[in-house]
Amino acid sequence: MRKLDKIIIGVIAAVVIVFAGVYFLGNQGSDKTKSSSKASSDQPKVIKVAYATTNFPITYQNDKKQGDGYDVQILREVDKLLPQYKFEYVGTSDDDVLIGVKSGKYQVGVKNVFYTADRAKTYLYPKNYLGVSDSGFVVRTKDKDKFGGLAKLANNKGKLVPIAPQNGQYAVIADYNKNHNPKIDLGSADTFVVSDALKWVNEGRYDAYFAIRPMFEANVEKKNGANADLKGKLTYVTLGGIKTYPLFNKDQKELAAAYDKAIKKVIDSGKAAQLSEKYFGQDNFKLLNKPFE
Repeated sequence: MRKLDKIIIGVIAAVVIVFAGVYFLGNQGSDKTKSSSKASSDQPKVIKVAYATTNFPITYQNDKKQGDGYDVQILREVDKLLPQYKFEYVGTSDDDVLIGVKSGKYQVGVKNVFYTADRAKTYLYPKNYLGVSDSGFVVRTKDKDKFGGLAKLANNKGKLVPIAPQNGQYAVIADYNKNHNPKIDLGSADTFVVSDALKWVNEGRYDAYFAIRPMFEANVEKKNGANADLKGKLTYVTLGGIKTYPLFNKDQKELAAAYDKAIKKVIDSGKAAQLSEKYFGQDNFKLLNKPFE
């Protein structure tokens, strides 16, 4: 073989080796990309959960500035059963919970939310509730036997502090009025300062204020509550339990469906009742067996 032929064959062989190496390395890179993509798809989807920071013991921030309260902890139990998701909790105001979930800034929000048909037009309610709110009347202690119940208030022509129509408590009174006579005068009003409503009842401007137990305890029974001066003058009477829900953004149907399966397991396991005892001092789920009267 001539020297020139040997040189040409050598060059060709070198080129083949170079291209083979490039092909090999290219495939290696492709495999890494596929592996990286697969690893990325296996990561849980981050879900932003908004909670109101001032609704102790339902939703609040603890001493470590971490989300706490019944609603937050019950969602942590739900998250344990959903490996495909990772919940991140964002403390904010009551209004921002609603605004943020509606806009999609947060995928879900909690703040002791009752079901209302009006709110269901804007938000996605899951099928299953997450808790039960101890709901009742705040009345003057001396008038407890006269106004401390739906029938008592109606029969004695007591005046109820007006309720915002979008509030679940409004629906309770409306349902009562459908089936009873005499009826309770159900006035509607925009939201107002709780402290004012308590003062109105104490002064006799109204005879009952439809509230929840934690609110009464925080404002009246707590030593440094906003209305601690009314302790002993006002009394809280439980009427029954109202189911509470997380609110989902309208686009979160898959997340809401996953929540529905998980929350049922949490409630059936007894964990929800334990959390209710921890945060409310009682098993609020038992109140669902108590009819409003």
